[in-house]
Amino acid sequence: MSNTTAPAPTVEIPPRPADLQLDAVDPCTLLTADQLKQLKVDRTRSTTSKSEVFPGAKQCVLNVSAQEPFHDYNISAVTTEGIGPWLTGKRNVEAELVSVGGYGAARYFTPGDGPNSVDCTTTIDVAPGQQLMVSADAVSPLTFTQEQLCQMSEEAAGLALATLRASR
Repeated sequence: MSNTTAPAPTVEIPPRPADLQLDAVDPCTLLTADQLKQLKVDRTRSTTSKSEVFPGAKQCVLNVSAQEPFHDYNISAVTTEGIGPWLTGKRNVEAELVSVGGYGAARYFTPGDGPNSVDCTTTIDVAPGQQLMVSADAVSPLTFTQEQLCQMSEEAAGLALATLRASR
């Protein structure tokens, strides 16, 4: 009987095509009017994160409330940590490495929610120690599958990344 513990899983995050610093970025500027229409967003508001993990991070809440199924997107400019912890087993999430616009990204959700989870997040490795985090959150219960929410967060993250890249 061995007394050793298994090493934490590690994932090689691919190199970025370019560093895109988020320090001076307002997340509410990362989707154009056409992109907001594409996502059916009818209201946006700036806020800051009150989470224990990223307190004070700039956020934009985007509501889809004019027609069902109701849902929200949340875009956060995290400047205090890269995506690594999502992929190493240090967080209580089910995560996988994906690619968004040529950038490495972590796509994750809370385990145990089953096929009718209420959210999924795609967070992109945009610069050393920084991540562009986009979540899709169901407001109407039992309207989206876990996979649909993950596809929605990944699509919105790709749109926000395209706008960020175009602004440089």
